[in-house]
Amino acid sequence: MMNLEKLADYAKDKSPSGRRNLVGLLTEFFLEAGAERSEQISLLFGDVVLRVIDELDVETRITLAESVCQEKDTPHELMVKLAQDEITVAKNVLKNSNVLTSDDLVSIASSGSAGHLEAIAERAFLDGAVSVVLADKANAGTLIRVVENRVAVIPDAAFLKIVEKAQADETLRSALINRTDLPEEAGRKLLPMLSDSQKQHVSTLGAENPMVRVIADHAQFEDAALARKLELAREQANALIQDVVSGQVDINDPVRQFSRSDRIAELGMLFAKVSDLHPAAVSQLLFSKSDKSLVILCKACGVNDEAYKDVLTMRARRQPSFGLELNDAIQRFAKMTVEEAVRSLQELKESGEAFGLKLNTPAPEPEKEKPKKDIAFAVHR
Repeated sequence: MMNLEKLADYAKDKSPSGRRNLVGLLTEFFLEAGAERSEQISLLFGDVVLRVIDELDVETRITLAESVCQEKDTPHELMVKLAQDEITVAKNVLKNSNVLTSDDLVSIASSGSAGHLEAIAERAFLDGAVSVVLADKANAGTLIRVVENRVAVIPDAAFLKIVEKAQADETLRSALINRTDLPEEAGRKLLPMLSDSQKQHVSTLGAENPMVRVIADHAQFEDAALARKLELAREQANALIQDVVSGQVDINDPVRQFSRSDRIAELGMLFAKVSDLHPAAVSQLLFSKSDKSLVILCKACGVNDEAYKDVLTMRARRQPSFGLELNDAIQRFAKMTVEEAVRSLQELKESGEAFGLKLNTPAPEPEKEKPKKDIAFAVHR
């Protein structure tokens, strides 16, 4: 039973110790009443404590908060007051009190410190409204607690906000991976942030995990996109080569473009179409140990000095040994005339296998050979 005489004495004592004794006695009385406490006892306790709470020192407020934070009959106004206090007082109330409503938590989270947000994130259950505020206000460390809380309700908008903050925090990304309610949109935004080890971890999760489905869908999309990209590039290259053959485009720009982007197949096809050589033969010329035949081919096709340097640079990227005598190769190219190159190219065609060229078409009959001037015209058309 409460000692009313002692209570009256404490009420009269307005010193810090007097206020501490008063609140201590009231709290003891409140707790001892337990499940049988009446509404009147709760109201009396709350009314008196609220009147003097601003006069209590921090240690007394901490003790009070720890004592009543899990009591379901603690007056709502008192619990809110304690939850809004500095974090050393508010922490246990924010983590444990079931008296606090969702609206209370939203209000405190909206204006509270990082410590208040962290304490709220440690609650056993978080509803969607609270999760939304935490997603907006809290740092990555606090959001890890939210995401790892399997019973926390996290709306789609909150997930998207959390994914944004996960960009700079690997642990938060790992926590998101394991959420079975991660929305597809959030998963797609998360995917580019994942490390190889995190993607490997996803592969060990069940087929119902959202990130497993997101990665599978993304792989199919990437394959289709790559196929479309390659097909478009092929069509564009073929059109460009045709423009060179028809004389609408100078050969040097495509040669430089294909060489600089290491597009060997397109470069070989370009030279094959212009020179009327088989593509396989051109490929051999591009990467033969000696550049003698390559000089002839490029010069006869109308390649200028700058474009030829790009061809040689491409060769050097593929086989560094080709770059050892780069200057000599450039000088040999500069010294050869177009007329000499056209004549030599015709000789290469006629010699075939003797020059290492594996042509699929038979050599032309002697009487049907085209005049050399016609070859020169065909090369430069």
